[in-house]
Amino acid sequence: MYGNYDGKNSLRNNIPLLFDLYIGVNLWKTVNISDPSSRFTYEAITVTLGDFVSVCLIRTGSWIPFISLLELRPLKSTLYPAASSSSNIVFSARRNFGEKTDKIIRYPDDPHDRIWKPLTNTANLISTTSIVRNYQTDLFEAPSAVMQTATTTAGINDTIEFYWDSEISNVGPYYYANLFICELEDLSGKDVREIDIYVGGVLWFEHFRPPYLMSAYVYSISELEHLDRYQFTLKVSKNSTRPPIINAVEVYSLQTIGDAAMTNIGDAEAMLAIKAGYKVKKNWAGDPCAPKQYVWDGVTCSNGGSDSRIIALNLSSSGLVGLVSTSFSSLTAITSLDLSYNNLSGKIPDSLADISSLHVLNLTGNCITEIPESLKKKESLTLRFDNNSDTCNGSNSPTGDSPTPATKKKLTTTIIIVISVVPAILLVVLVLIVWRIIRKHPAGNHEVVQAPSETRQFNVDHGGNQMSPGNHQFNLDHKDSQLPSESRQFMYTELENITKKFSHTLGKGGFGTVFHGSLEDGIEVAVKMCSLSSEQAPTFFLAEVENLSKVRHKNLVSLVGYCTDRGCMAVVYEYMPLGSLEDHLTGKAGNSRALSWAERLQIVLDAAQGLDYLYNGCPTPIIHRDIKSSNILLGKNLEAKVSDFGLSKAFHSDLQTHVSMTALAFSPGYIDPMCLQSWRFNEKTDVYSFGVVLLEIITGEPPIRRVGDAHIIERAQLSFGVGDMNAIVDARLQGVYNADSIWKVAELAMKCTARAINQRPNMAEVVMQLRESLGCETAERSKSLIVENITVSRQDTIFVKESAIFGPSAR
Repeated sequence: MYGNYDGKNSLRNNIPLLFDLYIGVNLWKTVNISDPSSRFTYEAITVTLGDFVSVCLIRTGSWIPFISLLELRPLKSTLYPAASSSSNIVFSARRNFGEKTDKIIRYPDDPHDRIWKPLTNTANLISTTSIVRNYQTDLFEAPSAVMQTATTTAGINDTIEFYWDSEISNVGPYYYANLFICELEDLSGKDVREIDIYVGGVLWFEHFRPPYLMSAYVYSISELEHLDRYQFTLKVSKNSTRPPIINAVEVYSLQTIGDAAMTNIGDAEAMLAIKAGYKVKKNWAGDPCAPKQYVWDGVTCSNGGSDSRIIALNLSSSGLVGLVSTSFSSLTAITSLDLSYNNLSGKIPDSLADISSLHVLNLTGNCITEIPESLKKKESLTLRFDNNSDTCNGSNSPTGDSPTPATKKKLTTTIIIVISVVPAILLVVLVLIVWRIIRKHPAGNHEVVQAPSETRQFNVDHGGNQMSPGNHQFNLDHKDSQLPSESRQFMYTELENITKKFSHTLGKGGFGTVFHGSLEDGIEVAVKMCSLSSEQAPTFFLAEVENLSKVRHKNLVSLVGYCTDRGCMAVVYEYMPLGSLEDHLTGKAGNSRALSWAERLQIVLDAAQGLDYLYNGCPTPIIHRDIKSSNILLGKNLEAKVSDFGLSKAFHSDLQTHVSMTALAFSPGYIDPMCLQSWRFNEKTDVYSFGVVLLEIITGEPPIRRVGDAHIIERAQLSFGVGDMNAIVDARLQGVYNADSIWKVAELAMKCTARAINQRPNMAEVVMQLRESLGCETAERSKSLIVENITVSRQDTIFVKESAIFGPSAR
C-alpha cells in the first residue's frame, strides 16, 4: 500500500506506479499501483530447487519499488499439484461465499494461512456449525470455516452467477479455477441437490451432487478457453429438488518458468555466505546469474547448461575485511578470483588449491600473511600478491618467497560449463499476499473434481458374423483398389497351410476372425480373415492393408501381406504372442501375475508413440479411429504395438483438418461423444479414445462394465471429486505404485477426455507427460527398494530378495 509513504504524492497525476516482481529468475508480476489508499497483494506457489528462494522487486522506470510485507509459507507436496518445477501458480482471487460480515479467514482457521476474502453481496445464505471435513487425499484442503457457509438461491429454478473480466491475452497464460461446494443441509427422503455448471453459457460440468459435510471441489485440470468475461452459472439439473449452492472459489493461472538458467545451487549458497560474511555493499539481490540483465556486480557466469556457473568473481576494492573465507572454495567452476585492494588478512585457505578450474588468483594490496604450498606449486595458477607489504607489517612478500615464473603467467580464461544434478525438489508456497481488491464478482473457472462428468453409453451391434474360410466369394477388383503391390500376396491354399487349416483362433472381432500361423521360415504371423457377411468388410479390408503398408514404426504392427484369392479377404501381419492389453487387464491372458504399474505405463507410452507417428511421422497423416485396449497388442517382452487399421482414414492434404465418416462403426465406450453429432474425426478424437485406455490401466476395468452402469469417465470423476484416486485404482496392483505417477496419468486422462476438443492435448503432449509419469514411477522404485536379506551361496553368488518395494504415497 503506497499511502504516500515517501511524502512525494507520486500518484497525484493519475500515473500508476510500476515495477516488476520476480520469483527467483522468473517474472512473477508487473506491479501496478494505481490507488494510494488500496492494498495490492500478490500470491503465488513456487517449487524451489534448493533451501532458499529469492523474491526481487526490480525498478523498470522512474519509480522506486517498495514492499510492505512478505510472508513465506511451506506447503506440503500433496496440495496444488499444478505447481511444479516448470510452472508457478499465480493467484488472481480467492473468495468465501456466504459470509455475512467483512471477516477475512486465514490462520488459524486455515492451517495454510491462505487469505479467504468474503463475498457479502449475496442475499440467500446458509450455514452450519458442524465441522466440514477434508478427504484424506484432498488436493486443496479448503478450511472448515470457509466451507461452513454457502450462497444459495430463493427459488429452485433461480441461478447463482458470478464473473470476472479477463486481464490476460488470448495467448495465455490461461485461467484455472477451483469451485468448492459442500452440502450443509441433511437432506432426507427424496430430496436431491444436483447442480450443472456453465462457463460462458457452455456446459462445463453436470450432475454434481455435493457430499454432506465433506469438502468437495470442482477444479480445472486444463485451462479455460479464453474469454473476455468469465461468466459462471450454477443451476440445478432436472433431478434436483433443492436449489444450487456454492461455498468458495479460487482463481489462478499457471506461469511457465522460462529458459533462464538459475545459478548452480552450490555456487548460489557460496555467494550468499560471502555476501553475509563480508556484509558486501553491492547490488547483490536475487539469483547471482539470472536473469542475465540483473547479474550481480562483479560476477561473471557461464552461458548454457541446466544451470549457470560462476566462472569469475571480481571483488577488488570492495571493502572486504578479515580472513579469506572458505566459501570461495565452493565456487568449483571459477577460473578467476580477484580479491585485490581489500583488507584481507591471515592465511589463504588450502582448499582454494583444490579448484581445478582456477587459473588466476589476485590478492594484490591486502594483508595476507601466509600462502599455502599447494597454491604456490599449482603450475596452472597465476598468483598475484604484490603490495601486501605496503599495507601490512612484513617483508616484501607474505612468505618471503619470490613469485615463480609459473605465477606470473598471463591469464588464460577457460569457460567451464558444468551440468549439475538437480537436487531433490522442495515444494514451498510463496504467499506474497497477492491480491487486488476485486471490484467485480470473483469467480472460479475450470474443472471439476468430486462430481461425475458427462458420459454417454452406446450399444452398437457390430455384426461380427464369423465367415467360414473359403465358403464365400467376393469380387475384389484390383484396378479399383489401392492394394500395395510391394506387399506379399498370399494364395488361399497358402493361408490354409500357414494356419493349419485355420485350427488355432487368436480372437474374433466385429469384422473377422484372427488365426495363428507360421510362415515357411518359422516366423509366426497373425491372419485376419475378414467376414464377407458385412457390407462394409471390403472398405475396412482395403483401409487396413493400405494403411499398414504405409507405416513403419516399432510401436505399430507390421504388414506381412494379404490375400484376395478365391474371393476371400485376409490380412497377414506380425504375431504378438502376449495378446492384447485388454486381455491382461481383464485377466483373459491367463497370467497369474497382473501387470505392474510400471509395465502398464510403458505399454501406453509405447502405444502413444505409435499414434504420434501416425499423426506427425507419416507422409500422409492417419487417424486411427478405433483406439481401444484390445487393439494394443503385446510382444514377448511386453513391448506394445497398435493394431487394427480397418477404420483408419488418411488426410489427403495439409489443409484437411478432419475426415468425415457416415458408416456407424465404432467401439462402445471409446467413441468421442462429439463425433456422433458431426461424424468428423481428427487427432483429438483419437486422443479421447486413448484417454479412456488410460483410465482402464488405472482401474483395470472396461469403459462400460454392464448395461446401466456409469461410464469409466464418470466413475473416475467421482473419485476425483472426493480426492480419492485409491478408490478406483486396480486392486491387483496391491498398492505397489507411486501415487504421484497415478495422479499424473489420471489428470492426463481427464484432459484427453475433456468435452471441448480444444482443451485436449495432442498426442505429442500425451507422450511427453507419460514419459514424466513413468519417470516418477521408476525413480520411486529405484530409491525405495528395500533389501530384506542377502544370502551368499557356496559359489559366492549373491541373491537379493526384494520386499516391501513401496506402497501408496502422498502426492
